[in-house]
Amino acid sequence: MNAEAPHPAVASDDPIDALKGHVAAMAELAVGMVADGTRALLATDRALAESVAARDIPLDRFDVAIETEAMRLIATLQPEAGDLRMIGAVLKIANCVDRVGRLGYDLARNLTAAPEPSDPGPADLLRQMDERARAMVQRSIQALVRGDAALARSIFALDDDVDDLHGRLQAKVFPLLQRGGPSTERLARYLLAGRHLERVGDNACKIAEKAVYAITGERRPEYFPALAHRATTGARPPGPGR
Repeated sequence: MNAEAPHPAVASDDPIDALKGHVAAMAELAVGMVADGTRALLATDRALAESVAARDIPLDRFDVAIETEAMRLIATLQPEAGDLRMIGAVLKIANCVDRVGRLGYDLARNLTAAPEPSDPGPADLLRQMDERARAMVQRSIQALVRGDAALARSIFALDDDVDDLHGRLQAKVFPLLQRGGPSTERLARYLLAGRHLERVGDNACKIAEKAVYAITGERRPEYFPALAHRATTGARPPGPGR
């Protein structure tokens, strides 16, 4: 897939809408890498894993193209307020999307010939994590493209579900690992895959945070640097450093 190929989401007369469309197309590629990386791991499908690895180069091209276009828009449009926030947010979001794709790449590299454990629970939990984490990325990008801050904020609660599934995966796998047996290596890789999928959810939350900022100008105050916060409000936020 060519990063500069036309995509339905990119067609727009508004250059900033077109930029959002490019990051949506990049996210589509990255989410597909996660889906196929998980499938390849669970099915030990080496051909599918290789196809995921081959998508790493188009992912990089998307990242470079979006950065280049964002810089061009800043130079030529000299945007202010919401437009400037949106361009800056897209730059940050593209970085998160790149990480999502690379997590899919890592999933695809996690294959093993070790047999499946007799308990199907770990594989089922990974499938659920994969589905929910990918949905989080897709919704966070939809929120950005539509300018829907409420949809973006809804992503944060979904992360609790992914974290809960990750905890259940660990609780299921650790006792099986203690028993040993021929499935030990596969179970260990399932643990690593669970960590990758949890990180996909974390990056979806970061995308949503940047979408909220781009749309409303609001930030989550707990993430403000202490010095910057003091400079703008006259007080440091509560926390251990206070």
